[in-house]
Amino acid sequence: MDDIVASSKISYFDDLGVKHEVETRKIWGYSKNNLVYINIGENFNPISIVGNICHFVATIKNSDPHYSDPFVNPGFGFGMSTMTPSTYETTGMQQLLMDMNTGKLYEYTVVSMEILLMKDPQLYDEYMALSNRKKKQFKFLYLRKFNENNPLYFQNINP
Repeated sequence: MDDIVASSKISYFDDLGVKHEVETRKIWGYSKNNLVYINIGENFNPISIVGNICHFVATIKNSDPHYSDPFVNPGFGFGMSTMTPSTYETTGMQQLLMDMNTGKLYEYTVVSMEILLMKDPQLYDEYMALSNRKKKQFKFLYLRKFNENNPLYFQNINP
C-alpha cells in the first residue's frame, strides 16, 4: 500500500470488474495491518484511537504568505521598507481529534474536548465539574470514556 499512496493515482476494480482511477490526494484514507490511515496535509497519518471521536498525530505543513524575511531586501533606507513578502513554510506534528459523525477536525485542546463531549450530557457535566488543570490532565481519559459509552458502528453494505 505504501507504493500506492506514494503515486499520484491509484487504480481499482469495482464489483462489476470496471476499472476506476482516483487521485491519491482525494482519498480520505486506507487501512493496513489493522490500522486506519487518514490523508491530512499530503500525508497519510495513522489514527491511534478509532471511535466516535478519533485521536491522531498528523504531520502538517503551515504556510504564512505574509511573512517578510528580514535577511532578504532588508531596506536600510530611512523610513523606507523594501521588504518583500514571501511564503514561509514550516512542517510540524499536531495532535488532532476528529468527530466521525461529521468528519470535522479539531485541535486536541480542552475547548475541543468540551465541544465534543456535549453529545454525552452525563460525561460532559462530569468533565465540566473538573478544574481547568484536571481537564487538561484528563482529556485522554474522557476521550476513551466517551468512545466506550458511545461505540462506533460501521454499516455492512454487502449482504
